[in-house]
Amino acid sequence: MYGRLVTYTHSEGDALEAKARAGVIPIVTAIPGYVAYGVIVEDDRVISMSAWQSEEDAKSGDAALLEWVQANTTMKVQSRITGDFSWLELAGK
Repeated sequence: MYGRLVTYTHSEGDALEAKARAGVIPIVTAIPGYVAYGVIVEDDRVISMSAWQSEEDAKSGDAALLEWVQANTTMKVQSRITGDFSWLELAGK
């Protein structure tokens, strides 16, 4: 399993979550190998985490999500990591 973690800064206010959810979920669910996606919003930071079946899937997701963010928000990337999970526990598995 492969993961993607991106930290952004933002100044878009409360409307960001609804806008991102509406734009991002159709993107990630359409990419093969998608497992999970989650977001933490803390003050002016957004932390986006996703899990994928393979490195290729994660990199496809990363490219598509970065393109959407750049076209639809004013968020700026602080850090961006994709990598093989050393350990990931999924409920019910």
